[in-house]
Amino acid sequence: MRYCTHADIAKAIPPVTLRQLSNDDPAAELPDESVVEDCIRSAEELIDGYLRGRYSLPFDPVPTVLRDAAISLVRYALYGRRPETDLPEAVKDDRKNTIRVLESIRDGVVTLGMPSGQAAPEPGEIRVRSRKRRFGGDRWKGYE
Repeated sequence: MRYCTHADIAKAIPPVTLRQLSNDDPAAELPDESVVEDCIRSAEELIDGYLRGRYSLPFDPVPTVLRDAAISLVRYALYGRRPETDLPEAVKDDRKNTIRVLESIRDGVVTLGMPSGQAAPEPGEIRVRSRKRRFGGDRWKGYE
C-alpha cells in the first residue's frame, strides 16, 4: 500500500511551487507526475529501509505518521531537484525531524500502534530450550 499519493503531495505543496519543482519546462502548466512519482517511490523505499527489520511490510492500513513522513521526504526531494536555489530551512528541518522519527520507530522508542500489525522479531534473536535441572543447589553441597 502506498504511503502517500499525488493528492497528498498536492495538498502539502502549493500548485505553482509543485509545478516549478517537478517540471523542467518553464512554460508547463501542470506538475510532472512522473517526477512526483519518482520522489514518492524514493521516499517509500527509504521508509521501508528504516522499518524493514522491525515491522512486517507492507502496512495495511498505512499509519498517518508514515504518510506524513513520506510527504516530508517527497517535499525535500522535489526541492533538491533545484540545486540552483537554496533549500528553505523549514524543508531541511522537516526532513531532519522525519529521519529522527524513523530512527525512533526503528529503535522501538516510538511505536506505530498498528491495530492488526505485529512487530517483527528483533534481528539476531536467539531462543534456547534446555532440559529440566537434575542437580539443584542442595545436591551439590556435599561436593564443595
